[in-house]
Amino acid sequence: MMSEPIQAAIQWMHTQQSASVDRLERWCNQNSWSMDVPQLQQMADTLCADFRSFGVSFDQVPLGPMRLLDDAGQWYAPSTGPALLWHHQPDAQQRVLLMIHYDTVYPAVGSTTADRCVRQGDRLLGPGTADAKGGIAVIAMAVEAGLRFGLFGDLGVSILLNPDEEIGSTASEPLMRALAPEFDAALVFEPTLPDGKLVAARKGSGGFAFVVRGRSAHAGRNPEQGRNAIVHLSRIVVKLAELHDPDGGVLVNVGKIAGGGPLNRVPDYASVHLNVRVTDTQAMQKIESMLETIRDQFSGDGYEVELNGMLHSPPKCSNDALVAMQAKVATAANAIGRSIEWQDTGGACDGCKLAAMNLPNIDTMGITGDKLHSSEEYCVPATLVPAAATVLTFLANSIAK
Repeated sequence: MMSEPIQAAIQWMHTQQSASVDRLERWCNQNSWSMDVPQLQQMADTLCADFRSFGVSFDQVPLGPMRLLDDAGQWYAPSTGPALLWHHQPDAQQRVLLMIHYDTVYPAVGSTTADRCVRQGDRLLGPGTADAKGGIAVIAMAVEAGLRFGLFGDLGVSILLNPDEEIGSTASEPLMRALAPEFDAALVFEPTLPDGKLVAARKGSGGFAFVVRGRSAHAGRNPEQGRNAIVHLSRIVVKLAELHDPDGGVLVNVGKIAGGGPLNRVPDYASVHLNVRVTDTQAMQKIESMLETIRDQFSGDGYEVELNGMLHSPPKCSNDALVAMQAKVATAANAIGRSIEWQDTGGACDGCKLAAMNLPNIDTMGITGDKLHSSEEYCVPATLVPAAATVLTFLANSIAK
């Protein structure tokens, strides 16, 4: 039975639907590409101002540099925007973390994707509408209602918005790791699956690069003195393709090859980038070992082979803590007349990291949408209130007795 204060809060949410969608559209029209620090800062400032209007005052937390692989397969350390952090009753006996990212995959200029939001029937099309500014809209509505109607009681509620999830969260992970032990549970606001299902288990994901350095020589005068890096790399690529083993819990996608130069010269450089997905920690350890074996196997005889990369998101596997969280979210959803179904997926998100930090979480608490990372990305605004009402009911039911 839903309490009268929660019913009143949900009724109020419905009155805020139009204004919330207008605000979401404005957020999505503010570019926040993961690699554009000035745009990220503008987005952070906008979020701070909008959340402050209903009592949430974010701290802008500076982050260290990211750790990424460049096109040459080498590590580099670009800057990122600030994390946004807010605590409500941080000394509470029971605490829940609400988290999502505010970066997107869309560059500001010259992108092939849609640059501005468009309303099309029951959909809002535009960059980040689902992934994941729609999730920020759900957080805003749920928290504003909780504060307005006094529904948090003795519960500690915190919000963390990070600027680098789309490229691995390498800058914000230390902050997550520091915060995770302080909380009993987390909700992460990635969008639901297109049919409204929520995600249960997730595969782990990572990016790797093999760099081959051979020896240059004239292609006609003395080719035998050279060491062709492209040819050697092609042998490595064949071995990498053989690692793809869905039944064994390992997916390998060879995604990018670079190298070479003038056609009259034996090429002395080539590289390949690949994405790896794993179903569990055993598969994760297996693939890391196999990649190292390939590196060692193909090093020598005038060739240097370098391996860089990491599994930046560990697999999120079903366990007792996750099943218990699923039951609590389903109960909250049922209380507002929403039926929850669950599905495993190959995609990774920050929920994987939090789970590896022993913080149980459900990571698709956001709005419903589809076509992520494309010019056709959209969300369904009608799902905003049900998502926020589920969150609010979950939080209200989480109050320690």
